[in-house]
Amino acid sequence: MNFFQSFYITHFSKPVCDRVIFRHIQADRPQKILEIGIQRAVRTLNLLQLAIRYCGELSDIHYTAIDPFEARTQADGPGLSLRKAHRLISQWGVRSRLCPLPPELAVKQLFLDRVIEKVDLVVVAMPSLDWFSVCAPHLSGLIHESAGIFVGIPCATPAEPFTFEKFNFTDFEQILHDPELLQRRLQRAA
Repeated sequence: MNFFQSFYITHFSKPVCDRVIFRHIQADRPQKILEIGIQRAVRTLNLLQLAIRYCGELSDIHYTAIDPFEARTQADGPGLSLRKAHRLISQWGVRSRLCPLPPELAVKQLFLDRVIEKVDLVVVAMPSLDWFSVCAPHLSGLIHESAGIFVGIPCATPAEPFTFEKFNFTDFEQILHDPELLQRRLQRAA
């Protein structure tokens, strides 16, 4: 990927809501990435291209995705099969793990198995955040203190499925102690 391609992704890619995540990758150069909800993997592919460009060696980049894949419901929106997602992601050569479970189970499993630790970037793009308070303590145990945490607020338009709100680790810790704080902050951002 050259300068013009990365500039295009960070400034002109669609949907517009993803650009804040791409600019974060460009600025902070995260190497361990956790994405919860990949939908059709458009954001994922751009995210991986930028991570490869800005984060150094392929062996240093660890990507983990949590998504229902084939178990998606109408409420979850469109998505990919696990097989197709694996094929798309593995072509980039990064170390990847795909977890075909509901978020509350997958996060707990990753935490208990100590499969990933000190995640630098977390992207949450699920249409419902009902599971968030259940697995937030486990998610907190996976995240590095300087991580960027992006939580997607569902939008009504198909062109812009989410608006992402950025949290730092301190904000995230406050949400753990007051789950209603997340709802208030997301409502304010919407």
